[in-house]
Amino acid sequence: MSIEIKEVSSKKDIKKFIKFYTDLYKENKQVAFPLHLDEQKCLSDENPALSFCRVKYFLAWKQNKIVGRICAIINTREQKKINKKIGRFGLFDFIDDKNVSHLLMEKACEWLKSEGVDIVHGPMGFTDMDRQGLLIEGHDRDGTMATNYNFPYYEMHIDALEFSKSTDWIEFLLYPEEKVLSRIGKLSSRCKKIHNLRSVYFSSRRELKKHADEIFSLINDSYKDLYGYIELDEAQKKYYTKTYLSFVNLKMIGVVMDHNDKIVGVGISMPSFTKALQKARGKLFPMGVFHMFRALKKNDCADLYLIAVDKEYQGKGVNAIIMHDITKGAFDLGITKAETNIELEDNKKIHQMWRFFNGEQHKRRRCYIKSL
Repeated sequence: MSIEIKEVSSKKDIKKFIKFYTDLYKENKQVAFPLHLDEQKCLSDENPALSFCRVKYFLAWKQNKIVGRICAIINTREQKKINKKIGRFGLFDFIDDKNVSHLLMEKACEWLKSEGVDIVHGPMGFTDMDRQGLLIEGHDRDGTMATNYNFPYYEMHIDALEFSKSTDWIEFLLYPEEKVLSRIGKLSSRCKKIHNLRSVYFSSRRELKKHADEIFSLINDSYKDLYGYIELDEAQKKYYTKTYLSFVNLKMIGVVMDHNDKIVGVGISMPSFTKALQKARGKLFPMGVFHMFRALKKNDCADLYLIAVDKEYQGKGVNAIIMHDITKGAFDLGITKAETNIELEDNKKIHQMWRFFNGEQHKRRRCYIKSL
């Protein structure tokens, strides 16, 4: 039966593009389904990243049924930063049919080549703040809101398309204990005393958001040399402040200031939304919003999203202050385990933080690359 690849050209098609993922994984028990409304926002002009990204979306059709999708991306800031004619692919999902994955990738690469691209890597989003990487280890573990889940057969399809490894991200599952909190607390107190630092506790999200620009500037400076990271501009800072900082649990935030009231460290985590997203199945209404708000208040798992430390203070114990404050907040909420989400496999400074905790490295994701 013939397979037809069609470019997405309408809002109606975008909805079909988004819904295909939910339909493909409807029987799966591990996936944390992305909310359709969030996906629509991300793929629309509301996302400031689209001001510097050129994008094409394609769907694969077979017998009047969608059987695959792919997004081709040219991040012009990435090209300028690394001085290469590089492109990205993402949102690459398909049934277990190599003809489908081949034709989708062929169409995406055809457009990228027509735009002057000679290298493509992925799965990537528009920026480093989007979901990225192909899950190659840990298919039996639950996904998280910050990561995509994919079937094991995806890896064989990517290999058949003659991509090679560019980098890997790994993830850890941690089990905080009271004795760990005590040990980190001693390190935290020592660091504060030696370097004249202090923890900052916010009484409201409004108060936290007053520091949003400084927080995202610190993230930019800390992450700028990491694989695939493109510094956030002012529009993106406002976008992510509204998207994420508007509903964080303040007990799950760690912020460190120096004696000049400058933020030198920040850690952002949240109670896990995995079970809520599994129940919502992409729909925020009518019950999805209830499950999401319930997850903020009653949960046994946390998701660690990011940690950033001023380069002047790296290696001086600021991580211990952040982790102590977040771990203490987690205990107050009854949380007994935490997902680190993705960390580059060669980012040893981050991995060292988890040496205090019982846990395991339980997932691995890969970014692939290919010359066109």
